[in-house]
Amino acid sequence: MPFEIFKQQFGDLTEYVIHETTTENRCVVIPELGGIVRQLSLRKGLTLFSVLKTPPTPAGLVADTKSASELLFPFASRIPEGKYKFLGKEYQLHKNEDGGLNAIHGLVRKNHFHLDEQAIHEDNASIQLSYTIDNPEGYPFQVHFSVRYTLHADGRFELKYEAKNNGQSPCPAMFGWHPYWMLGNEDVEAWKINIPSKRLVTFNENLIPIGTEPFEMAMPALLHRKEFDNCFIVEANGPHAVTELISKNQNVTLRIEQETGEGKFNYLVVYTPPARDCVAIEALTANVDAFNTGEGLNILAPGHSVDGAITVRLT
Repeated sequence: MPFEIFKQQFGDLTEYVIHETTTENRCVVIPELGGIVRQLSLRKGLTLFSVLKTPPTPAGLVADTKSASELLFPFASRIPEGKYKFLGKEYQLHKNEDGGLNAIHGLVRKNHFHLDEQAIHEDNASIQLSYTIDNPEGYPFQVHFSVRYTLHADGRFELKYEAKNNGQSPCPAMFGWHPYWMLGNEDVEAWKINIPSKRLVTFNENLIPIGTEPFEMAMPALLHRKEFDNCFIVEANGPHAVTELISKNQNVTLRIEQETGEGKFNYLVVYTPPARDCVAIEALTANVDAFNTGEGLNILAPGHSVDGAITVRLT
């Protein structure tokens, strides 16, 4: 078979590698550090592109506060002052954002995930990880969260998550993935972006939503001197929406496909960091602060689950 899965050390961290031997495509996962994907390499023609930007050292990964490639559950982005109301009750989350003002990016990041399964088939290989949330501060619910990473023979990488309410009462749930994307060593200034949206979310000075407004930028848009730190409402003509990063110089396009529809990834965050060497493209199942507004929020009844998929490829 062309696929193999093996583990190796990255400093004190143990990582698992899904490797496709004919193309050298690979996905590197660290279960003990929030189940993150540390590296994703995909081939286009003669070039093997490393498309994920993460801190280059084990210590850097552990200390990272920028959430590179992290899984954000049961909420993503900010909840102002960590306070929310759900079904008539008030809750207080730990205020973990830099500066201590808000709760940010959920409760599973940096935690030790369980390795559930490794599977190798003729046309794909996958690893499934899971973490159980059990009544932490401010979120008194029991939710089993799992993620399966799959590398396919046709070059696709797929992240599929599932969350199941194992408790006795309904619970709110939102998921987002926080990757920073790059295309070789080329600067962001040379790329174009194609954002599948006609409407963006407006924020106040605390980056909390206060409404929406039309997004009328012609697509694809050259990123030269353009800065994004926006949440978009996704427009899909079918069951998926696709965001593209395009490098004309390298003749390569990174396509990030998010599943859309009821309960799926109907929101999208795009952020261009100051270093201009990568772009964060984050598929979200709900709007920022959905625990308070309910915009896109999944409410899981006891015993019920929700899932969704994000697929990445080069063309």
